[in-house]
Amino acid sequence: MREYEVTVIFQPKLDDESRTELVDRVTSWLAPDAEGEENQPKINLWGDRKLAYPIRDFNQGYYVHYEVNLDPADIKEIERKLQFVEDVLRYLIVRKED
Repeated sequence: MREYEVTVIFQPKLDDESRTELVDRVTSWLAPDAEGEENQPKINLWGDRKLAYPIRDFNQGYYVHYEVNLDPADIKEIERKLQFVEDVLRYLIVRKED
């Protein structure tokens, strides 16, 4: 297991209930069988922010930043799942320095 930072940008037009459901869904992908509080991802809701350039005609996005321990073999599957969610504008998965 390695430490990763995952940043996801959601569409800004989602209502609170849909956004919470989507954040929970992504969290379940990042830690499907996490036992205990120390294995749960740390979630930072950065909120609405202006994008550097328009993405799918959106000038703003709702940013969510996760700090999580992942098996490197699981990253491709997580990326595949994120690509198929229409409400995700962009995502970035970065390994933290040791």
